[in-house]
Amino acid sequence: MLFKKKSPAPPLPSVCVRSENNVLYEGLLKELPLKETVIIEKSIYFFNDPDPCFIHRGAVQVRLTEELHQELLSRSDETPGPLLLSYADMEGIVSCQLL
Repeated sequence: MLFKKKSPAPPLPSVCVRSENNVLYEGLLKELPLKETVIIEKSIYFFNDPDPCFIHRGAVQVRLTEELHQELLSRSDETPGPLLLSYADMEGIVSCQLL
């Protein structure tokens, strides 16, 4: 047998981000709105590109999403971590949980 069957990709994590009384975002982690300033800053850091094309922008978003995912997995409660607070383009975050 020359070719192995690929195992199915793991399901994409979903997340729920809340303020005091409202749901700010509920959906796929990879679609969480990120601050433009953070995307530019990380594009410069990773690619030395202050005006990222869609390829660099996408690569930065994938890296930031993975960092956020690891932060959320490492937390035992629903309090937002420092990366979420600095990367997410939302105000008033008080809790976040993976779904």
